[in-house]
Amino acid sequence: MKTLLSIIVFLFTVHFATAQGTLSGNPVGDPAKILKDGISLAYYNRDYLKTSEDFKAYNTSGQPISKNEFFRQFATGNYLPMRLHSKSGNYYQLHKLAPNVSEDVHSVLQSYGQNGYKHFKMEGKKLPGLNYTGINGEVYNSRNTKGKIVVIKCWFLHCQACNEEIPALNNLVDQYKNRKDIVFVSLAFDPVDKLKTFMKTHVFKYALAHVPESYIEKQLGTNEYPTHYVVDKNGLIAKVVNNADELAVALKTEAAK
Repeated sequence: MKTLLSIIVFLFTVHFATAQGTLSGNPVGDPAKILKDGISLAYYNRDYLKTSEDFKAYNTSGQPISKNEFFRQFATGNYLPMRLHSKSGNYYQLHKLAPNVSEDVHSVLQSYGQNGYKHFKMEGKKLPGLNYTGINGEVYNSRNTKGKIVVIKCWFLHCQACNEEIPALNNLVDQYKNRKDIVFVSLAFDPVDKLKTFMKTHVFKYALAHVPESYIEKQLGTNEYPTHYVVDKNGLIAKVVNNADELAVALKTEAAK
């Protein structure tokens, strides 16, 4: 039994190494273990599914595919993007789900894929309605932010994940404090008086602006919190992500241009 298992692992590794050509890395895990339940998939998503970062994509046969095709197939929930160990970049090969994978796992995977595809399709489009007034009266619009990178956080006060990431976001503001061409703005739909009370008792180094919930969910198309937008100097969406770690990578990339 042990010998048979070793052969299976070897063949699986060879398949990936051969399919990737010059890639030297092996899969970061066993798809069957990753897909056994929602918790295992969630850990894999947290640690390895970094599809907001730059990457190269391959289909199940090891042939290169476009990012659009990668996300299109990922969004069906029928494929697990299997990340490979590599020192030369990020690589994913689509792995077709086995028939015995549970419907719950399939649904979660589909949700990950659809969210990633939605964000990918936003890239390069103009951010709608860039015209915000902060709770202290400061104004941010498409005119006075022209030629600047605008980092936007969409959130609300009772969102636990939104609050937990604030220290990391403050560190990000400090990191770019000498960059006058980078602006940090957070958009929340809570009443202005509650936002002002929050800012009196919490340190959050973003500017804070009240916007209608309909603006975030209808115009921006955001219904997951927190969501972060990196808008380039031309007012176009460069990247959309859902956590501070991915935001740090996206901003570093945009700031280096």
